Amino acid sequence: MAAFTSIYNGLITLIETKLSTYTRLADAYDLENNDILRIVKGYSLAIADGVNTERTICNELSVERNFIFKLTNLMSANELDPIARAVIEKSIIEDAILVWKELQKTHYLGTVQVSSVKYLSDEGLEYIFKASDVQSSKAIGIASLITLEYFE
Repeated sequence: MAAFTSIYNGLITLIETKLSTYTRLADAYDLENNDILRIVKGYSLAIADGVNTERTICNELSVERNFIFKLTNLMSANELDPIARAVIEKSIIEDAILVWKELQKTHYLGTVQVSSVKYLSDEGLEYIFKASDVQSSKAIGIASLITLEYFE
């Protein structure tokens, strides 16, 4: 098994441990393609770009790989209630921070030692719209860019 597979599985385990009330989303790349019931409190991990760092140790290739970690939450607050909306907005950011902080302390993902794991940035909060024949629902989400370096 490639180191990447162990790392990916380790990231999923880390997220599920920190955010046990969240459900894994089926489509990590297009949040609107997910079932709205799963978006109530959902997470996903999309595989993003990788870079050969051109460092080798004992013929092992150093790879810097990016992942996009996404959280969603159904916007159950009334659109005219700024306090209730702010509670939901802050809670999704706080949940993301739990994962970001845990990543900073991580030296192993799965069985693989990683050289570095960092939260790089996020895109801020975004609304996700899901339309159906019966109703239109609105959820809020945040996508974070996570980078790590490991040897393959």
